[in-house]
Formats: sequence, C-alpha cells, structure tokens
Amino acid sequence: MTIPYTMKPQGFPIWLFRACRLRIGGIAFTFLIAAAGCGLSYLPGFHYAGQMACAILLAVAYRQLWGYPLPLQTGIRFVSKNLLRLAIILYGLKLNVLAIYQEGLELLARDAAVVLFAVGGTMLIARWLRADLKLSLLLGIGTGICGAAAIAAVSPILRSKEEETAVGAGLIALTGTVFAVAYTLLRPLLPLSDAQYGIWSGASLHEIAHAA
Repeated sequence: MTIPYTMKPQGFPIWLFRACRLRIGGIAFTFLIAAAGCGLSYLPGFHYAGQMACAILLAVAYRQLWGYPLPLQTGIRFVSKNLLRLAIILYGLKLNVLAIYQEGLELLARDAAVVLFAVGGTMLIARWLRADLKLSLLLGIGTGICGAAAIAAVSPILRSKEEETAVGAGLIALTGTVFAVAYTLLRPLLPLSDAQYGIWSGASLHEIAHAA
C-alpha cells in the first residue's frame, strides 16, 4: 500500500522517506524470521538444532518458495552488518571474566588452542585439497569460534560473496546439528565425567546453542 505524500513529514524528501521505510521493513522482516526460528527451536526434535539453525532453515525455505525480498535488501544488510556486531558485543557483556579466572586460566588457554587448531587445520586441509581458500577460511572461523554467527560477522571484513557466506553458514549449521545429536547419543558410552563431557562439548561444538 502506498502511503500518501500528505502523511510524510513536512520537508522530508520522498526518496529518503521511502529508503527509511524499506530499511525498517527489512529489519522487521529479519526480526520476524529470528522470532520464528526461536519458536521453532522449542518443538520436539528441532531443539537439537538450536535457534540459529532453525532461523536459517526458515530463511532458506522462504527464499526457495518466494525468492529473495529485494525491496527489503537495505534493511537486511543493515541487520547483518551492524546489528549482528552489536549483538555480539552485548553477548560479550554477559561473560563473567571472574568466573573464567576461578575455573582456571588453563581452561581458557585450552579453548584458545582449540580455536587456533580449528582455523589452522581447516586451512591446511583446504590447501591440500586445493579448495577455495576464502570459503575454507570462513568454515575454519565458523568451526573454531561460534558457528554461523562468526561467519556472518567476518564475511563483510573478508569481503566474501553472498554465495560463500551462505554455503559456509549452511555447512556449519548442518554439521553442528549432526554432531550435537551425535554427542547426545554417545554420552552414555563415553568414559567421561560430567565435567569432562561439558569441557569436551563446549570446546569442540560449533554453536553456543549446541554446546548448551
């Protein structure tokens, strides 16, 4: 529906008004997909995948059925490049450094080693297989840090193509879900204490949601 010009603020250029409206629409569309993914993750079976993987699946399904919403592209890109980084910063504010210190700096060093090993190992395998290095770096970062969220956060910095970002995030979400289910099934068979199993899961699973 077209909003009459009389409803626009006085002195506000029509092109700027339309641009702001489309950006707000893209932001609202992204939040709607995120909320739907959050709700889907509470259903039996889907809770293994986590909220982000469910949101990705819904977005993929929407694109296959109705195509990419080009009129909302400005708002969607604003969310992926700006709001996502802000969300990561806000999530970092929840991190209790004192709790990490009490648990031991050795554990923090172990996690840092896991990140370096994941990224470096992925790049070595990529060179050996002569794979695409930029896509491989995205997969290494997603494996070593925090899955699809890390890939979405660094893809603008690496100037990755949309196809590379989509493939990387999709593969990480898929493998993370598979291993989260596999870890659950393997738990009774492993000679690990609850603490050891928690450390192993937290250090090796891609997504924070999967580790939780």
